[in-house]
Amino acid sequence: MFRDLARMTAQLKGPRYEGALIGRAVWERRPGDTKGRPEVLRDAHGLMEVMAADASGRLTLVMMLGHVAPASESSAGTAVHRLRLLATGDAAPAVISLRFSVRDVHDFVRAVGDTNPLHAGPHPVVPGLAILEAALAQPALAGAERTELRFRGASFAGDTIEVDVRTVVPR
Repeated sequence: MFRDLARMTAQLKGPRYEGALIGRAVWERRPGDTKGRPEVLRDAHGLMEVMAADASGRLTLVMMLGHVAPASESSAGTAVHRLRLLATGDAAPAVISLRFSVRDVHDFVRAVGDTNPLHAGPHPVVPGLAILEAALAQPALAGAERTELRFRGASFAGDTIEVDVRTVVPR
């Protein structure tokens, strides 16, 4: 399910999308239809908002275009990156600790067809969608109807990623 949505967003190919970073990812358990391809909702000033949907849900990304691969600020496996995930529905507050190996990153991007060079090489950036997919698989988020994950900086293979899940009341 989720990887089908990731495959749709990976269809954005070409020099314009190389180095694109996800600033925010919103997943909703709300079916939609984009006919198997992403729909561009907004494209201005180096920011692009795209949506992919299928019968299982809808994924909306805000991407920052045209970035060069960030350099790791630490030795592999020593950095801790903290992210906050807001959830609505039947979700429980939690802190989810994740770690992705180089192989995990390469397997994920190969499975979804993501050719962004940020995710290649011996010390790749962990794809934001891999982080969101792993978080959504946790019991604390089993009943979530909507999640919003904002990214601050890059997380690299081997680093610890702590996702602070906060529940919110829908507007």
